[in-house]
Amino acid sequence: MQDDDVQAKLAALREQYRLRLTHDLQTLLAQTRELSTHEQGIDPESLQTLRQGLHRNAGSAGTFGYAKLGSEMRELELWLQTAMESAIAPSPPMLTAMHHRLEEILRELLETPDDAVGESRESQELASGEREVQIAVMAGELSDHLVQSLQGFGYACRKLASCHEQAPESASAQAPESMAVDALIVDAARIDESQWKATLEKMPSAMLILLSDEGGFDARLHAVRHGAQGFFNHPVDLPSLERRLRHLINLPQQEPYRALIVDDDVELAEHFRLTLKSAGIESRVITEPQAVLQGLRDFVPDLVLIDINMPGCSGPELARIIRFDDDWLKIPLIYLSAESNAKRQAQALAQAGDDFLVKPITDVALIAAVTARAQRSRQLSLALARDGLTGLIKHPAIKELIEIEMARSQRADTSACVVMIDIDCFKSINDTYGHATGDYVIRLLANLLRQRLRRVDHVGRYGGEEFVAILPSCTLVQARDAIERIRQSFAGLECVAGTQTFRASFSAGISCTRDWTDADALLEAADRAMYQAKQRGRDRVCLALAEAESPRGPDV
Repeated sequence: MQDDDVQAKLAALREQYRLRLTHDLQTLLAQTRELSTHEQGIDPESLQTLRQGLHRNAGSAGTFGYAKLGSEMRELELWLQTAMESAIAPSPPMLTAMHHRLEEILRELLETPDDAVGESRESQELASGEREVQIAVMAGELSDHLVQSLQGFGYACRKLASCHEQAPESASAQAPESMAVDALIVDAARIDESQWKATLEKMPSAMLILLSDEGGFDARLHAVRHGAQGFFNHPVDLPSLERRLRHLINLPQQEPYRALIVDDDVELAEHFRLTLKSAGIESRVITEPQAVLQGLRDFVPDLVLIDINMPGCSGPELARIIRFDDDWLKIPLIYLSAESNAKRQAQALAQAGDDFLVKPITDVALIAAVTARAQRSRQLSLALARDGLTGLIKHPAIKELIEIEMARSQRADTSACVVMIDIDCFKSINDTYGHATGDYVIRLLANLLRQRLRRVDHVGRYGGEEFVAILPSCTLVQARDAIERIRQSFAGLECVAGTQTFRASFSAGISCTRDWTDADALLEAADRAMYQAKQRGRDRVCLALAEAESPRGPDV
């Protein structure tokens, strides 16, 4: 009876915290919304109040069963702290992005059932980190190779024996009935279809990825009809396979598309808003053209719907005003009008527009047009910010992040590290196996770095086969140990080139903010240490100590 009373009080306390957390999130949303409207001179005291609100809940949420939420708020706190302690103040778009993330966190909180929280400490600890992804493999004689490679990427991977094989007694051949599997990888060319289908039926939550000797249309159609969510030809491109797994399992759900509606017809604009909302598309209505620029900064939409005929400012005129700002050059502008004359439509499109929707437009057509354009807008934004081959941060952005981290470390009297990484003998790989295989090795290392480094770390492709990693709140020894583990994992992976396999390695240099006074010197020191690793035989990690301590810098 006493235990029941304690549990009842704990349940009441959790509910009380849930209400408090909801209120705090709403307060944080109001604060970020207000700060994002300030074009200049954001009050440092207001930023500090915002940081304290994030800190308060980042430290307590996990105790009450909201470990993931607490972790996300901690990331936002660290980001804001970094910005506050650097010479680069948070901009309105950056604060708007934080506002959007807080909206998503609040939505997740409100959608979480009461009985989904307050579990045992063990379950809270499991939820606080990256969920361990379980992969099962049925690929005949290729199973061992696939299991080893995917384990190198950090997945919990198990081999399932086919009926033609002797099942080993190890856990790697555990019976499917006792496995909670996220994905099942099947070599359809080597495993009987009836067998893998029977295995899949015992794994209702598993996603199916098929491997095949045939890459034609019929083979792909066969995979689609069997519910496959991934399809790969032999020889399997392992980085592409890992990337597909990550997209299917690990990545958070994409934020809803966002549309800004500019129309002086209040009722019609509201109808458009509600229609888009029913399809999961967030939208905001502006009835006065003069408010559009502020609306863009506040809402940061994926596209803008613009009525052509508005008093005081026509749609094409407004579109040209929007295009004056470089920040909005890539955003799609879609005209709305009852004009059905093709020539006049073309004239309007020639003035900064991207598409033309004729009123009256059906709800289905509106949703389809907005979804298609918003998707392309997201894809374009991602392409501009990320390296096309690896998906990592591009060179200019990574240099800016180094400057921010250097400033933060100096202000907070903490240490951070910069790592320069270069794939060994990369020209020889290209010359021996071809440039496509060289790209494969680059993606392999990019995926490994992304998988093994912390979520607070930054990884970028510096150029060619060179990478840069920024490790906040990290000493030289900690950075060396982390990169050394990745180096060993990369050296142990088998790279595939047609029917051949080979191994690759990398050399790395690490510098620390404790030893260098500015960002350029910090990066140059890491670069010199990396070349020292090359000179000492490659496939190793060298540390760049302050020149007064060691002109050469020791290696691992």
